[in-house]
Amino acid sequence: MRQEQQRRIQSISDQLCSPPTDGFLLSTNNTDAALRELVVRAQTQRNERNTRTLKGLEELKTFVGKEIGSSDWFKVTQDRVNAFADSTCDFQWIHIDPERAANESPFGGPIAHGFLTLSLAPMFAEEIMPKVEGVKYAVNYGFNKVRFLSPVPVGSNLKCTFVLQELQESSGSANAVVKMTFQVENAAKPACIAEWILKYYV
Repeated sequence: MRQEQQRRIQSISDQLCSPPTDGFLLSTNNTDAALRELVVRAQTQRNERNTRTLKGLEELKTFVGKEIGSSDWFKVTQDRVNAFADSTCDFQWIHIDPERAANESPFGGPIAHGFLTLSLAPMFAEEIMPKVEGVKYAVNYGFNKVRFLSPVPVGSNLKCTFVLQELQESSGSANAVVKMTFQVENAAKPACIAEWILKYYV
């Protein structure tokens, strides 16, 4: 099994509510199949935590100015930070060199990339945002504002709270402006606050 495959399998397994046994991985000769199976399990578990369905955009409007929900805690691991560095070519030592970060960083150890924190928005949305009847699909329309207010230490737990700020309807679509607050467990202030625009097509 290639090292990258092992790393991905371990990373996904760590996020499962009921991680598979070592026997599952050892008995799977096809590592690509093992990865696909783990991804399906992880996605299924996230979807099972969100069963709310709203009756169209009219019911979604009732959430304007209100909290939609908060996610479960999600552990930010060094493996995930390293994988994000590989994907984005952002290899700054404060993220990927734990020893140097422990000795030289003002944060006392490695921290997650700010954009890694932000990239978790779709995962948290799967857990928090209700399904809306009549919506064919939704797309990421961008951000009004993003601020990174405090670090996300590697090994910390992170969660996100969604508040629906606006719902702007137009012919065939609607823009939902969602305020996301990313919070590190036991931290004094949020790690990130962002205004995300989700475009619903009906």
